[in-house]
Amino acid sequence: MKIDVLQHVPFEGLAAINQWGDERNVDFHIHRIYQNDPLPVADKVDFLLLLGGPMSANDPIAWLKQERQLIQELIEMGKPILGICLGAQQIAKTLGANIYQGQYKEVGWHHIQSTTPIFDFFPKEMVVFHWHGEQFELPKGADRLFESEACRNQGFVYHENVVGLQFHFESTNESVEAILQHDGDYMDNTTYVQQVDFIRHYEIPAENKLVLFQLLDHLYDSR
Repeated sequence: MKIDVLQHVPFEGLAAINQWGDERNVDFHIHRIYQNDPLPVADKVDFLLLLGGPMSANDPIAWLKQERQLIQELIEMGKPILGICLGAQQIAKTLGANIYQGQYKEVGWHHIQSTTPIFDFFPKEMVVFHWHGEQFELPKGADRLFESEACRNQGFVYHENVVGLQFHFESTNESVEAILQHDGDYMDNTTYVQQVDFIRHYEIPAENKLVLFQLLDHLYDSR
């Protein structure tokens, strides 16, 4: 099984998803967009994974538009897609939803609540890692998966095998530290931005990885 990964910056990688792939003998084909790697060809993709990044889906950057064209082709082909943070916003924009600046930045470890029984392995409430200011509207035809106090749309599923997550299930201590080191200037003193020491030393809930792996299994099996 091959999964094509679109990595937008060097400091936002697969993190815990690497372990899932190792346990299932998955071959990750990583397309490093920041190194100008070409995008995959749609009919060669089994499963697409789009990672995060500090850019906006609204930025006038050619490769963002090209990514959305690839997403559209894969949706029409019924291929599974998972987007994380920027990746989720790219999927939402492809589906016609607006991407907009939220009232608050959401940075650090915050609660989310499940809003649908579509996936029975989602707990009613979790604490996950966030690093965003922009948000997506819920795409037409999609179901909301999660919400938080600061962000109404934390995740969505479209046609059962296209999933966008505004937050980071995949976070590890190392991946959080990488974001703090490379994008720490994004932080400010607003309501939902936590302090660096709290973020750095927060004990990552073990269930986050377990739920992520179940979601990936669902998408993997839907191909």
